[in-house]
Amino acid sequence: MNAYYKGKKILMISASFFGYEKEICKKLESFGCIVDYFDERPKNDFITKSLIRLNRKLLAHKSNAYYREIIRQTKERQYDFIFVIKGEAISKKNLEELRRLHQNARMILYLWDALSYSPNSNIIRHMFDDVYTFDKNDAAVYEKMQFRPLFFIDEYRVSAQSKAIQDIDVLFIGTVHTDRFKVLKRIEKQLVKKNLNYYFYHYYPSKKLFYLKCLVDRSMRKYGKAELQYEKLSKEEITHLFNRSKVIIDIERPKQNGLTMRTIEVFGAQKKLITTNESIKEYDLYHPSNITLIDRHNPIIDRTFIYQGYVTPPEQIYEKYSLDEWLHEIFLHTRKVNHHIVKVK
Repeated sequence: MNAYYKGKKILMISASFFGYEKEICKKLESFGCIVDYFDERPKNDFITKSLIRLNRKLLAHKSNAYYREIIRQTKERQYDFIFVIKGEAISKKNLEELRRLHQNARMILYLWDALSYSPNSNIIRHMFDDVYTFDKNDAAVYEKMQFRPLFFIDEYRVSAQSKAIQDIDVLFIGTVHTDRFKVLKRIEKQLVKKNLNYYFYHYYPSKKLFYLKCLVDRSMRKYGKAELQYEKLSKEEITHLFNRSKVIIDIERPKQNGLTMRTIEVFGAQKKLITTNESIKEYDLYHPSNITLIDRHNPIIDRTFIYQGYVTPPEQIYEKYSLDEWLHEIFLHTRKVNHHIVKVK
């Protein structure tokens, strides 16, 4: 299979996302591809990210200059693939120019956000040969959009073999957004009541953004400053905490249907999961002994679930959620089994 990749030239444009873009590049290069990677955003500072999310047009001049430079640097490369992940910053005009310069390239878009959270992706998606999404509802609604869940990286495969002492009953690591902090506070009350040991790492992108949000959103003011962390954990730090934990919590965004990266990582590490995402029951990775659902408004934590044994998933299903198979499906159109509608009794 890897013979197909050998020597293939790929222009990859992706938002920086906790280092996953680097893992994708490394894996493609290990297959024999030649990858030129560029961040989707002109910069990853607080102001640039905020303007892109508020209204991409506010950053149009800076963004167009940035993409003109990418186009200048890569115009002679003759790519086999142009691979865009997320697509929240690139314009139709710049995509048209890339298409004109690399007429033999297959253009692929992967969305790891629901379209409702990424309006520019909805504008540009028609310009790609293949469009994949992690959100099965979006795939059902939008024409020519293929459903493909996210992946776990190799570190979580190693984590699954860890023999570390599990001194944390329940772990949460994630960004504080939407109603997530409120849900975690409700869960925390349950954990204290049931005398369970827990560790929550509430990440927030920047102090400046937090104080700005406090000005416009009164509900933010009740967050304890001491409870927020402004430094991202490395993947080594995350897997170390995973190894010490019996159960991991994941809380999806409201109106989001797709399984988060955290959910897939928990599956890769073969850890138990507490989640608010009801759609997980429709996926082939679901097993009631390994995954329990809670109501985000009234979460009930079952102490028995925390301590009962883990059921090892079938190898075929486990491997399908690896980064290798994610790439094979996107670049080779392979699909070993369906990604959902597999019921476990």
